[in-house]
Amino acid sequence: MVYSEKVNKAIKIATQLHDGQFRRGSTIPYIAHPFAVALLTQKYIDSEDVFIGGVLHDILEDVPKRIYTAKDLVEDFGYDILNIVQTVSEPNITTPTQEAWRARKYAYLSNIQNSNDIRPLIISACDKMHNMGELAYGYEEHGESIWTYFAAKREREIWFYESVLDALKTKILPVDMLEEYERRLEKLKSLQ
Repeated sequence: MVYSEKVNKAIKIATQLHDGQFRRGSTIPYIAHPFAVALLTQKYIDSEDVFIGGVLHDILEDVPKRIYTAKDLVEDFGYDILNIVQTVSEPNITTPTQEAWRARKYAYLSNIQNSNDIRPLIISACDKMHNMGELAYGYEEHGESIWTYFAAKREREIWFYESVLDALKTKILPVDMLEEYERRLEKLKSLQ
């Protein structure tokens, strides 16, 4: 991928919109996650749109609509990037219940299952791989207490990562990416 003004714009917007947000259960600025996801995607596909989608993948989920909307995303990057980001976004369900958590996850899985566009699928895989890697790292630092930062219990989180992998396996995707995903998932499952 060649660095471009469009990439620079995505980096600036994501940095501004995620300002003041932190990774769950840590003091790490949240923006580290979208940057890591965007960089990881480039291991599997050389694509400016995928890099930008990786940088922006949590914007519609995590930024209040009064600050930045899907319309803003279209104005800044066009409908193609909006479609990529929407595919990897969970719906905004603000009630912190198990039912709401399940509804969000099933909606996300439906997006992945129904997508024939490789670009958001790669972002999805890289997003989940980074999350699993960070969970494993957090487990090494904090032990079982790492799970207290999540809406769902350990078993449900692992179910979700397994379900995403199952959906991704039905698509034509880079084999080495799916193998890396499986390795990270197995490591996460081994943490007891």
